Amino acid sequence: MKLLKTIALALSFLTLLPCGGGKVSGRTITASGAYFPLAGWLIGVLMACLGLGLIGFGMTSQIAAILLVAFEAWITRGLHLDGVADLCDGFGGSFESEKRLAIMKDSATGAFGVVGLVITLILKISTLASLLAIARICSAVSPLFVFCCIAFVPALARWAMLTLAWKSSYPREYGTGHAFVGNISWRELSLGFIMLLPVLAMGNLHVAGYGIFAAIFFATLLPSLVLRYYAHKLLGGVTGDVLGASCELAEALGWLAASLCLSS
Repeated sequence: MKLLKTIALALSFLTLLPCGGGKVSGRTITASGAYFPLAGWLIGVLMACLGLGLIGFGMTSQIAAILLVAFEAWITRGLHLDGVADLCDGFGGSFESEKRLAIMKDSATGAFGVVGLVITLILKISTLASLLAIARICSAVSPLFVFCCIAFVPALARWAMLTLAWKSSYPREYGTGHAFVGNISWRELSLGFIMLLPVLAMGNLHVAGYGIFAAIFFATLLPSLVLRYYAHKLLGGVTGDVLGASCELAEALGWLAASLCLSS
């Protein structure tokens, strides 16, 4: 029963699904991080089903990709997109850590935030459109393998969030990410990683399948590694906005890696 409650908490935190309810302890909130990749699989599988379904009915890859990104923003309540805007405003809006944090906490979105958000959305739409086009016209690539690439990235991006939260400092006294940043342990990291392993069952669908998954893995993990360094340097630690931004950027780079590998 406790396991189901922890999984439900992860789903309610990362999606609009009303799975949560009742009072939960701080440790339970932290433990729910282990199931972030599970929420990512749910989001990714729904996106892949929707995308391949739309092009199967004759919709262009570009329009289908726009609808996929809109769907993800809807099902996640734009939680991580808000992080991208806040992070760009904070990094670009001041040279002092305290002022950067204050800017990021402000609900208003500035020029840096708008530019960062637009670039991220364009990159996600472009890479998803490329993957959907490959599934439609490239006979050498199985649509099922493209399905797996699209579905895998959101799960991996949410595991990458855990790696960023692991052993990081939180620069505020309280906030959305306080329960995760610095509190994620090897247990959550390991359990979350195990939830990524089903992707290996699809590696034989492409001649370079496992190599492609490796490229996706490293590309998706890159934003969390870069943001770990710059967040501590410029902000004094990792906030919830940094975690959210890392997820969005990880998805953009993960789908980019998949697109480049499959189109080469």
